[in-house]
Amino acid sequence: MFLNSELLKEPKASLIITYKNLGKYIKDCVSSILSQSYKNFEIIIVNDNSDEKNSKILSEFKDKKIKIINLDKNFGQLCAFLEGVKVAKGEFICMIDADDVLLTNYLETLIKIHLENNVALISASCGEINENNEITSLNYIGNHFKDVYDTLKIEKVKAAFGVWSWNPSTSGCFRKEALEILNYFPDKNYWMTGADKVIFSLLDLIGGSINVSEVCYMYRKHGQNHSTNSKTIGNKKIHNENYTKTLIEWNKKLKIDTIKMFIKNKNELIQKYNKINYIKMFLYLIFYIDKNLCAKAISALAHKLIK
Repeated sequence: MFLNSELLKEPKASLIITYKNLGKYIKDCVSSILSQSYKNFEIIIVNDNSDEKNSKILSEFKDKKIKIINLDKNFGQLCAFLEGVKVAKGEFICMIDADDVLLTNYLETLIKIHLENNVALISASCGEINENNEITSLNYIGNHFKDVYDTLKIEKVKAAFGVWSWNPSTSGCFRKEALEILNYFPDKNYWMTGADKVIFSLLDLIGGSINVSEVCYMYRKHGQNHSTNSKTIGNKKIHNENYTKTLIEWNKKLKIDTIKMFIKNKNELIQKYNKINYIKMFLYLIFYIDKNLCAKAISALAHKLIK
């Protein structure tokens, strides 16, 4: 795919589907993964304690690329995803929602950009489909990154910590090594939903991220989505009051828990990322400083502090 040599191997990707009672859609999701133009991948389905009827649906998947993990209780989105990461063999990890559908270019596009750019997270653009696989939009209404470079079709993210700057869960392709930061994160059980907010924010903090303008998957709207059921006017989203409160609480908790993580695990994080990077990330986290402005001022301060 990338280089013409029989001696070179394409990196493996692990696509982790966290699944709970979405039997109506998961077959389409798995089928779209098996149809990828990029072939070096595995599928890990984490059955997050689905009911008996939905659990039986998973027994129909016989492809050797598919591994199924059945959880004996409801772990929630973040913890269920991490159960999949534990057994993943890929160098790159994708977080797939069971009701979404991947286009054939999904893996090929994201892994190629990963190999051309040293970042922790790549986020793909998406269109929208309904319950019947009918395309309703080729421009996701929740898309917050509009100003992309038309030539390169990518945009490096410059968001304050915790500010959502990417597309939903399935958009994310992560370096597995970067996901190790989640081992230090406290209160993972809280994130029954909204796990992508934690993962994307932490990975962007430690390794940066890139948004891709090319549509690589379809986000399904079916009336039970957590974030996009509210009415829209143009490109502006109107959240109901309860969901707005949830977002505010998520923002507060994510920042507080991440600060706690940096303080409690100071020595381990310094050893892992080095002292200069630790100070840069911690100050950026505390003050919400833009990374580009942060680089000059904090770098100078960091060098003084470690002498």
